[in-house]
Amino acid sequence: MKRLIAPVLLAGLAAAPLMAFGQGAPMQHMPQMHQTAPAMPDAPAMAPPAGDDPRQLVRLPPMMQEHMLGNMRDHLVTLNEVIGNVADGKFDEAAKLIEARLGMSSLGLHGAAHMAPYMPKPMQDAGTGMHRAASRLAIVLQDAGVTPNAEALRKVSGALYEVTSACTGCHASYRIR
Repeated sequence: MKRLIAPVLLAGLAAAPLMAFGQGAPMQHMPQMHQTAPAMPDAPAMAPPAGDDPRQLVRLPPMMQEHMLGNMRDHLVTLNEVIGNVADGKFDEAAKLIEARLGMSSLGLHGAAHMAPYMPKPMQDAGTGMHRAASRLAIVLQDAGVTPNAEALRKVSGALYEVTSACTGCHASYRIR
């Protein structure tokens, strides 16, 4: 999985080194990048049918299911906006956004204390790990804003990979439907 994510992430970060080294104007990503992508009809199925799904089912009351799904959609929107900010060389904006909406500072916003009792302990730990990784990413992004060079971008890429790895690990292990 790491081999698939890294090229996509690096492609998204490709414009940042040019700006970081002063070789051209900052790239302004297109507003439609923040919209949901249309379904790809020819795309291969990524998950087995529900009946064959080996992931652990975590039973939540319907309202909490919707709340959790909403949180995860917000996580994806946040990651997308952070990648866009990095591509535009807006490291401080990206750092503030990731900490506020995905870092440890966001736990109250997401109702983590209300959700945790319904989750198995390893799932709770995975969630906490993702939020901690997001807070570490915020620090790496701030550092990249001070010294925007190729090494800083490698660190941003690595820290972002830690966040998405926590997400994909949890999604590979658990389901709520």
